[in-house]
Amino acid sequence: MISLNPFVQLAAGILLAACILPAPHPLQAQDPPGGIQPVRPLPSPPPADTFNRGRWDYGAQLGYTLEDGLDQHEVSHIQMLIAQPQLGFIVRDFHHSPVRRWEIIDEGILGAAVHPRAAYLLGDAVIFRLEGREHGRCVPFLDAGAGAQRTPLSRHVPEVSGFTQFTPQAGFGFEYFVQPQRALVVEWRTVHMSNANTVPPNMGFNSSMITIGFRWLRR
Repeated sequence: MISLNPFVQLAAGILLAACILPAPHPLQAQDPPGGIQPVRPLPSPPPADTFNRGRWDYGAQLGYTLEDGLDQHEVSHIQMLIAQPQLGFIVRDFHHSPVRRWEIIDEGILGAAVHPRAAYLLGDAVIFRLEGREHGRCVPFLDAGAGAQRTPLSRHVPEVSGFTQFTPQAGFGFEYFVQPQRALVVEWRTVHMSNANTVPPNMGFNSSMITIGFRWLRR
């Protein structure tokens, strides 16, 4: 019989025991005594700019219109001064296109014709606005929409018939941010006024309008 060194016999025995005995179970996390749950970290707050986002904004503009006089029947040189209180609803923001925002604006019409004769203007318009990307503090935009108004202007000029007039319009402008949510607004629009053939004759006229205003905007 082959005699093994006692140290070799001891090492072989330890190796054999390690193979035969079951492996110990991994340590399990223990609940703290008394049923107290561990304190978990609070979720990170959203970026600060999300607190400044909303769906509504407000504004007001003051506009001056001048009849174009390009058609032969546009002979009255109509001039009007208009105040436009505004309530805007942000429909959607875009993150990967030249357009950064689509907005619908309800715009009041409060004003008067100042030439050739005084005549009040009272109505409302719905404007669809597409805003472009920011260039420093400036944001360009395009507007298109239409409105309806009540005015006795037809008593004084041949271009207009009836008291109810409709005003399809379109234009462009820019917002200049003096603060993160405050902007000066400058815009040019072309505006058509006619009665949609409800009262003949319906010649109508076209005008150019310049407006300047101030808006409380969400960025």
